[in-house]
Amino acid sequence: MRKLAAWSIDPQSGENAAQPALPQRIGRSHVGLERQLEDWIVNDVTLIAEGVTLVGRQIVLDDGRLDLLAIDSQDRWVVIEVKPGLLYAGALTQALYYASSLARLSPDEILGKIESGLGAFGDANRLLETVKQQLEGEEQGREIAVMLVGAGIHPGLERMNEFLGGFGVPIRVVSFDVFEVDGGPKLLVREVVEEPPAPPAPRRRLTVERIRRRAVDVGVGAQFDRFVEIAKAAGLAVQPQRASVRIAPPTNRTRFLMYASPRAGAAGGELRIHVSGKALAEFFPEQVDEREASKALRGFSGRQVGGEALDEILAGIERFLTDKLQPRKADTE
Repeated sequence: MRKLAAWSIDPQSGENAAQPALPQRIGRSHVGLERQLEDWIVNDVTLIAEGVTLVGRQIVLDDGRLDLLAIDSQDRWVVIEVKPGLLYAGALTQALYYASSLARLSPDEILGKIESGLGAFGDANRLLETVKQQLEGEEQGREIAVMLVGAGIHPGLERMNEFLGGFGVPIRVVSFDVFEVDGGPKLLVREVVEEPPAPPAPRRRLTVERIRRRAVDVGVGAQFDRFVEIAKAAGLAVQPQRASVRIAPPTNRTRFLMYASPRAGAAGGELRIHVSGKALAEFFPEQVDEREASKALRGFSGRQVGGEALDEILAGIERFLTDKLQPRKADTE
């Protein structure tokens, strides 16, 4: 078990002024009641972390009360459990219990539990907007971190923290001690055990629908749908990428013939489109001549456009693919 200690180093005075300063140990004081430590954090949340916004206090979750709830700079909910003394493994168990309770609540249930108390942490309207944005951004899941605050850290808690960190459970431990200078002020000393490095997150499953939602958000949902349907009508494979859809030949889905990526442009939504006449000729040599394809598609490739210009490009691609590829598709049926 680690124990903090503090010394003061004051310059010597009087007859011993020429002598170097010597450390003088400062006696430990009592950190105070849990409620007092909680009050200090509400008054100045930087005591425990930077970039954290408090949004709830003494929130009823199932059959318990969560001390503090916050949102951090990584857009995670932070469950904060405060103890008046040494932090044992039980504190972590309790915090994880609250985290699991929070994870299963609906956005409306969370909002209902914290909305009335937001004024205790500052501008209620601004904080309400922050909370709503947090809830609206949970499409890919709700991320929750745990923070334990107390006076001292038991070794068993440190072992659990390291173990759970290997599974990507984000836990931060903050320990305070108070030292009292004879005839002077009390000093609050903080020790922080940061979150263990998380293992690499599993790759997010890519879907065409996710890219489509992006296209709808920026204002080119209809054009995106048309691009996908043009490819499907020509018998081509539609594959989702991180920020685009790739159109591949059905015989080799590691190659691409075209792609489209929705973007927010200066005058509205746009699609960045690339079409490879060379690749079309490679995979469909009987129907597509490379020189003819490159000439026909030259003005369509590598452009980021919206509005009527985008509609014209889509129409041109559709004409070309219908003329060159659809007869081949019909012959195979």
